[in-house]
Amino acid sequence: MYPILKRLLECAECKSSCVEKGICDFAKEELPLVIKLLSRVFKKSIDETLDFRYGVLRRINEKMAIRGVLATVGLEELSPFLEDREVEDIVVIPGRPIYITRKSGKEKADVTAELKTVKSLLKIAYLKGVELTTSNPSLRYGLKLGDLRLRISLDLPPVVPVPQAYIRIHRGKIAVADMLKSGFITEEQLKTVYAWVKEGRHIVITGPPGSGKTTLLSVIDDLIPGQLQRVYIDEADEFDDDPDKNQIKIRNVNKLREVYASLNRNIDIIIIGELQYEEHFNAFKTAVEIGLQTLATMHATSVKDALKRLERRGISRENLAIIQLAKRYDEGIERRVVELYAS
Repeated sequence: MYPILKRLLECAECKSSCVEKGICDFAKEELPLVIKLLSRVFKKSIDETLDFRYGVLRRINEKMAIRGVLATVGLEELSPFLEDREVEDIVVIPGRPIYITRKSGKEKADVTAELKTVKSLLKIAYLKGVELTTSNPSLRYGLKLGDLRLRISLDLPPVVPVPQAYIRIHRGKIAVADMLKSGFITEEQLKTVYAWVKEGRHIVITGPPGSGKTTLLSVIDDLIPGQLQRVYIDEADEFDDDPDKNQIKIRNVNKLREVYASLNRNIDIIIIGELQYEEHFNAFKTAVEIGLQTLATMHATSVKDALKRLERRGISRENLAIIQLAKRYDEGIERRVVELYAS
């Protein structure tokens, strides 16, 4: 099969009209064999493996690269939704219709989810070193496919009747200018947030699911001077590698332990990601008490609700700032910064 791969790569580099218009006849004929071959090629990690496979397929034809790399790991069922740039998330429950969220709203797809898709996602979790068992039945991890970043949440019995997955899709990087243009945040709100960053305030971005909390956190990360040492403790790895930033990325789900470990790294800022379980709140509280500028996200419907949740876990309001987001359904899904709070 290796000569076939070499031939396809030669096709991808040629300038004939058949390649410019799409996959040439030869590529169409031999593509299943290439996918079968790539399924046997592994790198040091599953992330490097998928990146390599995507790179090879992209050279053959960019339009089919996502579909092809998904086929190498048994996730062909997800291809139409990842290729559709209007789709933002996918709910996969075996034996039930797949539900998706578009920019225009939620809908039921004309496809019934298969168990093998969730099993494939479970296998990838295992390859990433994520332990998902009946005693630890709800975890998440991240995958990168080209310019797509996927946050995959998996649930197992006894939490749910059957294994199921929720997939959030981030398409490319959102810049500050994009958020201003869309009306997600106003110039005055942005100036306030920037002032909080410079003052060293601890910032928690709150809002309902799908309101853009992680996206805004990534934008705030861009406001931080690149030379400052920052540590990301995020099992879903939702932040891009950026050579212009002084970054340490940690995927360990034990956030509290990594906060203590960061004392030996002489860091300036710690980004904890989502505050979900008690251990996450303990990690945030510890980082704040140690004196590290700390950023995080949290589900909450209002600033008042967020403050109650934080104070219930012993987190002080001192030097704390909250950015409250809202998600509304109108003609499409609208996301907005609706309130800013600072102690």
